[in-house]
Amino acid sequence: MAESKFSLDQARRYYDLWGARYDWFTFYEARSKSCAMGKLLLEPGLWVLNIGIGTGKEHTIIQQGIAPDGKAFGLDISRRMLSVAEQRTKAPLCEADAGHLPFADGSFDRLFCAYVLDLVPVNQVPFWLLEFRRVLRAGGRMVTVNLTEGVNWPSRSFVWIWKLAYSISPVTCGGCQPLQLADLIQEAGFLDIRREVVVQLGIPSEVITAGL
Repeated sequence: MAESKFSLDQARRYYDLWGARYDWFTFYEARSKSCAMGKLLLEPGLWVLNIGIGTGKEHTIIQQGIAPDGKAFGLDISRRMLSVAEQRTKAPLCEADAGHLPFADGSFDRLFCAYVLDLVPVNQVPFWLLEFRRVLRAGGRMVTVNLTEGVNWPSRSFVWIWKLAYSISPVTCGGCQPLQLADLIQEAGFLDIRREVVVQLGIPSEVITAGL
C-alpha cells in the first residue's frame, strides 16, 4: 500500500464541500453496501457504531434493523455531513477522528465503517483498527467496506487508472486508495475474518467481516 498523500484535514474540507450532494457520487457503492448491511446481522436491541456516517443513508437501515430498543450512533469528521445525517436520521452523532473514539471500551455490539479507511493515511490504519476493536464488546462484529484491488480485467484496468489519477491529484479521487485490509485486521486482533470483493460498474470494493 502506497503512503497516503491526502490528510484528514483535506478529507474534512472535501466532504464538507460536497455535503448532501455526495449522494450523487455513490452510484458504485450500492451493491457493496447492501452486501455489508446483510453481514452486520442486525437485530433488535443491538448497539451499533457507524463510522463515517456520511449523509446517513445506511444509518436509517441500521436504525430500522435494531428497533425498537437498539441504539445507533454515527460519527464523522465532516460537520456538513453530520448536519445532513442529523436531518435524515435524528440519531446521536459525534464529530471525531475515529483514531480516537470518544466511547468506553466494549460499548458496541456492531461497528460499520464504509469507504473511510481507504482515505485514512496508511500508517494510521492499524491504530484505527485497534480503536475499533477496543469499543466492540466480546462477541461483537465489525464490517468494513473500502476500495480495493481489481479481480478481473475491467476492475484491474479501473484501479490502474485510479492509481495514476491519485498520483497526480489525490483530491480528484476524494483521497481514496485501493486497499487490502484483511492482514491488518488480523494483526489488530480480530477473529473469523471473511473477505468478499464486490465489483460494480468495474469498480472493486472489499467487504470484510470480522469478530471478537
